[in-house]
Amino acid sequence: MTVAATGPGHPAAPRNAYIDVLRGWSIFGVVCVHFAGSFVTTDIHAWSPSFYLGLALNQFFGFAVPLFVFLSGLLAGLSKNTGSLTEYYQGRFRRIAVPYFIASVAAFFLLNHYAAWQQLPTIAEKLTWLAHRLLFSGVEPTLYFIPLILQLYLLQPLLKALPGWLQQAMPLSPGGWAAVLATLLLILHLTLGWLCDRGTLNYYVWGRPNVLFWTFYFFAGLHFREITGLIPRRAAPWLALLAFLAAFGAMAWNARHLLDRTVMGDHFQFNRLDFAYARPEMLIYDLGMVGGLGLGLIFGWSIRPGLISFLGRFTLEIYLWHILVLYFGVWRYADALQSCRAQPELIVLICLGATVLLAVAADRWQRLRAYVRSHRVVIVKTA
Repeated sequence: MTVAATGPGHPAAPRNAYIDVLRGWSIFGVVCVHFAGSFVTTDIHAWSPSFYLGLALNQFFGFAVPLFVFLSGLLAGLSKNTGSLTEYYQGRFRRIAVPYFIASVAAFFLLNHYAAWQQLPTIAEKLTWLAHRLLFSGVEPTLYFIPLILQLYLLQPLLKALPGWLQQAMPLSPGGWAAVLATLLLILHLTLGWLCDRGTLNYYVWGRPNVLFWTFYFFAGLHFREITGLIPRRAAPWLALLAFLAAFGAMAWNARHLLDRTVMGDHFQFNRLDFAYARPEMLIYDLGMVGGLGLGLIFGWSIRPGLISFLGRFTLEIYLWHILVLYFGVWRYADALQSCRAQPELIVLICLGATVLLAVAADRWQRLRAYVRSHRVVIVKTA
């Protein structure tokens, strides 16, 4: 597998189509979770066809964000970039933080957050609101993932070096220490999820946006080669099968529970979908899906590049802008929402259309920038 980060003096590495496909399905899933899920949490027609489709897409693609965090760690671990720590942080800042800031400013003014911010009584409260939203929970709540991934990238050098440091203190291989640390982080992940699910901890502080909750997935991807090197090759297919069976079993129980009207209520008012990553069944489902799909990297699964892998090349751009596209393209129009309720298949087509539109726009923008850079005009003053 040759997936390397590029930088000054580093030619572009060949892309891994399997990873791009995983990223493509994941970003399509994120769009489905946010758009299709709106026909579950805010739809007045509970138990309608649009409700069932929205619920199915919302729950099935629940693994998308955990898989993104895992793949972020994986690609960071596979990177061959040998630049300095300063160059590493500068590269991450330019690639992620600057586009995130631009998208946050757009969401701040276009999605009515500015009006709510103006109502805060003091300058201190306004500055605190901005700092908390930008650095932790997102100006638009769906943007919480970007501050999270930036925090993980900030910790990456420490997380990468930690097994080697521990090896010097105690005689255990780096792979062994990586497995031990991954197990401890998994216990932390499950514990925080359980406490959030019970209400002991605030899910919106310690769960969804919290770096401690998500470090397990990032660390497992970062040290994927070392950890999987401890697994006998013959056992890997069986482990992948067990992971998928656990995921499907958890999702089957989840579906049976969510479709029980005596539990959820006639208007689905007793649902706990907001606790998307903390509910025990979803914790198991996410771990099973990420584990099974991740183990596919051991087998060298190869997939021919296509539309989904194309989407996987522009996950950041799609993630940053899909809410604005959906809001101004669909959500604000009652007729469009009614059409989705009448013909639920439109929900899938709209999700796919928004994803492809943003990917094509990002691709054209990158091509334009590359063209401008390669055709700069230099004015030379002659005597």
